[in-house]
Amino acid sequence: MGRSGQSGAATESPTLVLSGEYLHAVDAKSRLTVPAKLREAIDVKTEGEGFFAFIDFDGVLCLYTPASYEKLAPVLVDTELRVSKEVRDYKRLRYGLAEYLEVDRLGRVLVPEKLLERGGIKKECAIVGCQDHLEIWDRERWNAFVKIRLPEHDALAVRAMELAESRAAEDQNEMGKPSL
Repeated sequence: MGRSGQSGAATESPTLVLSGEYLHAVDAKSRLTVPAKLREAIDVKTEGEGFFAFIDFDGVLCLYTPASYEKLAPVLVDTELRVSKEVRDYKRLRYGLAEYLEVDRLGRVLVPEKLLERGGIKKECAIVGCQDHLEIWDRERWNAFVKIRLPEHDALAVRAMELAESRAAEDQNEMGKPSL
């Protein structure tokens, strides 16, 4: 399978970039077909096979490749964070309720009913590529979200860029600090 997107440095591995909006339906057996265009953008040699599914921010059902899912984990391993009840509770919800979904030969995943219910997904859904993961939305909810947020696109883009620049500056400052 091919890759979509490349990172700047030749020594780094390509960056996973999933994008697009695809309207699908969950079948009577709770199976959802992952669009071929998205499947083709995932290099299973570097990303792994299948998806980890869980309810993420805003109550949206998300599908992460094993490699993308693994990148989420190290952030909350720090000993100081482990003493936080909020961090422990978050990890219980994030990892305890996650499900591994295999992709069959037709590109379908069997989504457990409990995940569909928690994500508010009925039959008709929108599969949305969101850079390093897929989001599965109930189609009506997705359409309402787009209707409300699309007019705010420019302001959202400016804010996202400001946050990214701020984070990059913080990371640069951290790299310049001496080790203790």
